[in-house]
Amino acid sequence: MVDKEIGVTKAREEFSNIIKDVQYQSGAYVISRHGEKVAAVVPVQVYQDWKKQRKGFFDQIREIQEKADLGPQEASQLAAEAVAAVRSEKDQKS
Repeated sequence: MVDKEIGVTKAREEFSNIIKDVQYQSGAYVISRHGEKVAAVVPVQVYQDWKKQRKGFFDQIREIQEKADLGPQEASQLAAEAVAAVRSEKDQKS
């Protein structure tokens, strides 16, 4: 599925056609405002799959948290440290 990027004004004008494309052709649109990507229009199955994956991810996090016997605050601290480490590594590569 190739995303088609479209500005919000054009999206407003073409909304009916966008919906038809997404519904019948499995199209996907990224809506931008002032050059910044702000929303996406995707087939409902893609959205439902995303929600299911997201739920599964957070279920796994809770399961790991319980196994590791970490409180929410400790888990959040470890997650923040992991994010910082990944961002630092990413910055060093740039």
